[in-house]
Amino acid sequence: MKNTFILFFALFSFYSCITTHKVRQIDNFRIETENVFNEESFLFKPNMYPEEAKRSLRKQFGLTKNQNLSDFDVKLFDNFDMEFNIKISFDVDREVRSNLVSDLINKSNKEDAENEIGDAETFVKIIIVDANGDNCLSTRSLFYNKMRSFLIDIKNNIKIEPLF
Repeated sequence: MKNTFILFFALFSFYSCITTHKVRQIDNFRIETENVFNEESFLFKPNMYPEEAKRSLRKQFGLTKNQNLSDFDVKLFDNFDMEFNIKISFDVDREVRSNLVSDLINKSNKEDAENEIGDAETFVKIIIVDANGDNCLSTRSLFYNKMRSFLIDIKNNIKIEPLF
């Protein structure tokens, strides 16, 4: 009976960490549609911190110091005489796991409940709109294939840039 209890307690302790918040999985990239504005965006996860990704994206898009990375207009293609509006946002997410054994032991003090917090993962979301206000990542857009290829190239060439 004592051995069974010890075995049960050991197994319970080992499997007592449950994930309370899971980071979304993106292997390469994803084109998502937001429910709020029904707007398509290009989403990917670089293996770097947001500030490093910002420096690389600024360089790839050829932005000057006075241009804002979150919302700017730029001519992307030589064969099209038009500017595109680009919005770039960054999100950092972490996986959170709760340890049930420590929660049960410290159940009187909920503020001391232990959560295991994972490493920070950065997500980059890019929305591109043409001069007419149409989303270029929509499958109905004439620019869909060209823009998708362009953004895949941007994603594949993102790298840590020197600070100076």
